[in-house]
Amino acid sequence: MAWEKLKHIFRRKGASARQASDINWVEAADNPWGVRVLDVRPVTLTMLSTSKDPQCAANAISFGQDDGTSFIGKEPPVTRSVEANLRFPIDRLLAEGVLFIPSQMEHKWALFYHRGEIICVRSWLRQVEAIARVETYQDHVEVTGVRGTFGVEDEDPELAVRVLDYLLRSHALDTVYPAPLPAGMDKEPRTAAMWCMSMFGNRALFATPHQVVGRDPDKPLRTYSLLHIAVARGDAPRIEAELAAGVPIDLLAGDGLAPLHWALACNDPAIMTLLLDRGSPVDVRSNEGATPLMNAVERARLESIAFLLDHGADVNACDRRGFTALHRAAEMGHLDVTKMLLDRGASPNPEAQGHTARSLADGRGRAEIVALLSKYNSSSR
Repeated sequence: MAWEKLKHIFRRKGASARQASDINWVEAADNPWGVRVLDVRPVTLTMLSTSKDPQCAANAISFGQDDGTSFIGKEPPVTRSVEANLRFPIDRLLAEGVLFIPSQMEHKWALFYHRGEIICVRSWLRQVEAIARVETYQDHVEVTGVRGTFGVEDEDPELAVRVLDYLLRSHALDTVYPAPLPAGMDKEPRTAAMWCMSMFGNRALFATPHQVVGRDPDKPLRTYSLLHIAVARGDAPRIEAELAAGVPIDLLAGDGLAPLHWALACNDPAIMTLLLDRGSPVDVRSNEGATPLMNAVERARLESIAFLLDHGADVNACDRRGFTALHRAAEMGHLDVTKMLLDRGASPNPEAQGHTARSLADGRGRAEIVALLSKYNSSSR
């Protein structure tokens, strides 16, 4: 029901909202959060962030390779501390690493997790504004306090906690969630929308002055761990150090992928060999049930595909929807990949949700692949 309400809002407002001059309220009965929310998209999705200070502009887009370690030990300019009581599910542990980094000027925050703390960095300034204290339990973490502020020095303590909650939900968990509004700002919708743009950029879609209660996140809080980052960089000593520190070799990152999936990015067989030697399952599953072989097929990486198959990857493994590597190769038009999979034992006629590899290829006009699959189907009878 909650998702249906959310889809209703997006259908009703949709593209027209981004051109509308009015900023409207959505009543509690018409949204999934059960409180009155302000639709701020007419501002946040139409305005561009600019700065006359070239350093601010450079800072805003400087986080691409940042793992957050440079911010360890830095303190917020405001030393005030407030108590918090926020709870987030995790998958075994919350590994040190990146929770969110900005990729454009309209992203206002970078979030990192190191040494039991969530570090909140104002992206334009590259300045630590707030640090949250985290306690870890078997299946969840609890944020027990926040030092610093996210806005003004005398920021309302309750607002500070709500801002942190919002940042973790909207940025780290990538869910649509209403941004918190300071008390009284709801009386001036345009001002409220501009405040949201200044504070949260285009990540803010809705906002409310009300506390949203009884809504635990549906998915676990995950980082882009230092292990994943080391894998992408091809940094074998760092990989060994992270594994020695207890980071599980099959831990999923914020994108739902395991380190072996990430090893495809550096395209280095030595890194994949290292991970397999240290115990990574060759068919480790992503959050969507995809194996590294499936990802290699999507990228048409013949050498990686051969490597994984040589190390025991299941050529007929299915993801959560039932699709195989062959489905992917056929639909994407990778003829050489399709032939390799078939030569290595792929079932030529797998079916998932009413689709075979051949029907997907046929639907995309992949005539050569259709002919190849027909040949293998005939020979297998």
